[in-house]
Amino acid sequence: MKFSYKIFRTGSDVLLAIADYSIVGNTYSEGDLQIEVKQDFYYEKSCDEREIIRFIQEATIINAVGKDIISILIKNNIIDENDT
Repeated sequence: MKFSYKIFRTGSDVLLAIADYSIVGNTYSEGDLQIEVKQDFYYEKSCDEREIIRFIQEATIINAVGKDIISILIKNNIIDENDT
């Protein structure tokens, strides 16, 4: 699995914007909801699952999009499966 990510630092907060690499640049819609996985927000570098765990642990805020990254967040007890 490959992920696209960008880290934003503001004061003491560290925001990790991360997405499955394969969906960056795509737009998804469901009813009135729409999300655009913009390259300028979600892509600065790419990494694999092993590397992303370190970034997840350092983040105070995580903005994650994609089935693979959500599965990793659930597997590592970062989010609850019922909250997705």
